[in-house]
Amino acid sequence: MEEYPELMPLLTVAGGPMRGASFRLRADPQVIGRAPTGHVVINDPHLSRRHAEVWLAPEGPSLRDLGSTNGTWLNDRRITGTERLSDGDVIRIGRTELRLFDPGVAHTDPVGLRFGPPRRDVRPTLPLPLAAPPTARR
Repeated sequence: MEEYPELMPLLTVAGGPMRGASFRLRADPQVIGRAPTGHVVINDPHLSRRHAEVWLAPEGPSLRDLGSTNGTWLNDRRITGTERLSDGDVIRIGRTELRLFDPGVAHTDPVGLRFGPPRRDVRPTLPLPLAAPPTARR
């Protein structure tokens, strides 16, 4: 899977101050929090400096709370230990909501996912001509 990074699970900020940001999971744990020394820095004042960590274990994506003040929530359930993640899971930390997309097990095909070298037989999209504005009558 390393040769195709687009197949690595992806966490996307679905709600909160950094909506739209995303990052790929790796085998080594990635600390999520406010601390600038963390792997995934989220500017949410309701997060602990080292709030939670995620990683890609051999059995699949995993999540662990790091003793945060406000807790880590997985699908509206507060977690206390290590939890396995599944495609579509929602993680809430502070006022930030993260959504997991795991292309290796997803039931849908994401738009724009490409494998191999770029195709050269694709014609560029051209804009449609616009109709001329109506002329004023006298």
